[in-house]
Amino acid sequence: MRSLRGFTLIEMIMALVILAFISLGIGAYLQLGARGYADTMDRERLQSEARFVIERLTREIRHAAPNSVSFSSGCLSYYPVLFTATYLNEPDPTTSLLAVLVPPDSQHIALWNSGVNGKRVAVGFVSASDYQADADASIVVEALTKAPTAADPTASLQLSQWLGDRSPGQRLYLFDDQVAFCQVGNTLVRQVNDGTAYVLTETLSHFNVAVSGAGLNSNGLVHLEMTFTDPVSQESSDYSQSVQVINVL
Repeated sequence: MRSLRGFTLIEMIMALVILAFISLGIGAYLQLGARGYADTMDRERLQSEARFVIERLTREIRHAAPNSVSFSSGCLSYYPVLFTATYLNEPDPTTSLLAVLVPPDSQHIALWNSGVNGKRVAVGFVSASDYQADADASIVVEALTKAPTAADPTASLQLSQWLGDRSPGQRLYLFDDQVAFCQVGNTLVRQVNDGTAYVLTETLSHFNVAVSGAGLNSNGLVHLEMTFTDPVSQESSDYSQSVQVINVL
């Protein structure tokens, strides 16, 4: 009868060594896959954050008052438009009463009737410095003496002083407080006047802006150049975006 024969010690050692190499290979493959997945997720997170920031800047700048956008010392600043209208009578130095035509849709009429008193007026402003006038020099709406309606979308404004400037298109804007997006280190913050600064991203390594002004029939253009860098992998993504300011003189 043939006797049964088991594994020798050398065969067992060789089998264990082979299994060890196979295990190392599988482990390295799994580690590589996990690292690739983590890198992909980090890259996607960085790009999603960058897209959010650029979309936020684009939406806000697009509705800025004409020629109110400026860039200095790492800060992109602008004045947002609250209300728009077309003035009907030429500004008269003997009176501060001004007749305007409000956009006839119900939404704009409701906004005008919700309260315009105390809002600052911009007409024919050619630079951001025109918007930065102190309180004594700013023209504000003191009263809405005639409210617009759907049947008659004209309104009458009592201003704090007569309009010294002219708009080629007779356009009038009521604007709000200055909004600034500032780079502080790798952080981009949003701030209204000197209020609380809200963080939008902490991965911004480069921020540059070029601004061209608006004219009668030409919109202002704001060109953004931004670089976002992952703080761990140091991988960077460059973004370039041009934003057209829809409000014109």
